[in-house]
Amino acid sequence: MLTGKKILVQRYGDFIRGRRTTESRLYRNNIVPTLKDAVPGDLGLVLPYRIMVDLDEMIKALDKIAPGLASDETLLYGVEVKFYSNKVMVDDTFETSLKNLYTLGDGAGITRGLMQASANGLYAARHLYREEACPEN
Repeated sequence: MLTGKKILVQRYGDFIRGRRTTESRLYRNNIVPTLKDAVPGDLGLVLPYRIMVDLDEMIKALDKIAPGLASDETLLYGVEVKFYSNKVMVDDTFETSLKNLYTLGDGAGITRGLMQASANGLYAARHLYREEACPEN
């Protein structure tokens, strides 16, 4: 919403100083953004404080392995954010109102990540197997 559906980018130097990366700061940087339509901004507006602290800690640790990574000019790109607004109506076996049409996982608005989506798939697969193996139940 802050960037018009584009990726946010912030200089590490601005990140650690708690300030927004502006277009002028971004383009006088020696490192040029690889995503040409990335929008300069402030990751602090979209990430929780604890995540910001963890990112800084990770970058400083990686800088010990790859010196120079924690440079003011390093670019940090924002995260993909999913919105879960659409949800397909299903029964307790994930079958829709159309017989034999099942919807599963994030695409159906049922799960919120890989682990849940995996469990969702297993649950539905077991149901379908039981239906095929024991159709009278």
